[in-house]
Amino acid sequence: MKITDKLLKQIYAHAAETYPRECFGFLVGTAENGGWVHRVVRGTNLNTERNDRFEMDPLEFVKTARAAEKDGFDVIGLYHSHPDWTPIPSQTDLLSEVEGFFYMIVSVFQKQPLNTGLWQIAADIPRRFMPLPLEIVDEREAPND
Repeated sequence: MKITDKLLKQIYAHAAETYPRECFGFLVGTAENGGWVHRVVRGTNLNTERNDRFEMDPLEFVKTARAAEKDGFDVIGLYHSHPDWTPIPSQTDLLSEVEGFFYMIVSVFQKQPLNTGLWQIAADIPRRFMPLPLEIVDEREAPND
């Protein structure tokens, strides 16, 4: 999947701001040719009980998906942070996955984003996340919206 440095920095800023709680948001773009993120949209974490979980508002997803469609895009995935943990999907992540979505996970330690992982659910059995390459591209190479 491709993303610009500018958009990745927006995700990192979100993760740092919400630390020590998990943040999450939507990856909006096109899924073809390995995926290209055109914009990121912050989500509201409805989970107030645990720092290491996020809960999405379904209405926020619908609103984001409709706005994306108006611009000719789709919600192609989600991003979220792992405070004080690695950017590797957890069992909880596996239980809440959507087939075909890209999952970007940012590890954050002491408010500093350190590592980023990109994942997608495997099409075969056993159910598992498979790592994917993440390409950080120059703004000048990004397609015009």
